[in-house]
Amino acid sequence: MAQQRDLDRTREKILAAATTEFAAKGFAGARVDAIARRARVNKQMLYYCFGAKRELYREILRRKFAERTAFVDSMPAAIEDALLHLFDSGTQDLEFVRMLEWEALDSSSAAKTVAAKERHALFSKAMEKFGAAQRTGTIPAEVDVRHLFISFIACAVFPLAFPQMTRLMIGLEPTDPRFQRGRREFLRWLGRKLGSTSGHADRLRGENGGRRIGTAARILR
Repeated sequence: MAQQRDLDRTREKILAAATTEFAAKGFAGARVDAIARRARVNKQMLYYCFGAKRELYREILRRKFAERTAFVDSMPAAIEDALLHLFDSGTQDLEFVRMLEWEALDSSSAAKTVAAKERHALFSKAMEKFGAAQRTGTIPAEVDVRHLFISFIACAVFPLAFPQMTRLMIGLEPTDPRFQRGRREFLRWLGRKLGSTSGHADRLRGENGGRRIGTAARILR
């Protein structure tokens, strides 16, 4: 039993070290030697626990996407709260954001197919959540919820994924609490505007007998 606990602790140390290494250098640039040194284990132990670098990378992404699926499950229905929920998710795990950036740049490997099952589960959950909000009128019926979800992620994650843009525009690092407070205030304002637009769209739809609504009410399209 004690031996199993020691092995589990070693695996977690390796996973933590590998996450940092992959976030810093991507799958192609990360080196098993560097991961082993960071975890303070020998390479043989790393191979024993995970078999190969790709399997280690797969396990990290599998866990990350499984965590995000649960996170989407708990995402509030209100637009304002959903935006803040996504932003908080990004700020709490910048290494995951950076891993996805490296993955997007890596056209030479099959990294994009890693954790496909967990990714599909995440996106399916998100569409279920947004579809339910659409059925209750929180999101206008004419909005494509797939594009809305992508846009929500962009609003929440872009400043974290492109810190150089944040520094140039705001003069602060995205990790700076002052920036994060300001960003949350902006997302709260944006969410209120989008939420009020949704309600306005529903009222106009009723008044017009289902005819197309005006431009102002189509802000989410």
